Amino acid sequence: KRFYRSQNFNYVELIQIQAEQVFTDKEKAAAWLNKPQTTFGGMTPLELSSSETGYVSMKDALERLNQGYLF
Repeated sequence: KRFYRSQNFNYVELIQIQAEQVFTDKEKAAAWLNKPQTTFGGMTPLELSSSETGYVSMKDALERLNQGYLF
């Protein structure tokens, strides 16, 4: 998948879509996205995804989860 840089990107929406693909369930994705994680400094994945840097970190985290890695 290729993402093109744009000031109009809504990183939160993108990470929600990707989480739903990884968890294959909207409720499970929402639970993960809204749960504060010690790995992420006590922030939720959604909070971190509001910036490009945070989005990239959460995208990487989802890719690791999808490959079977746990935090």
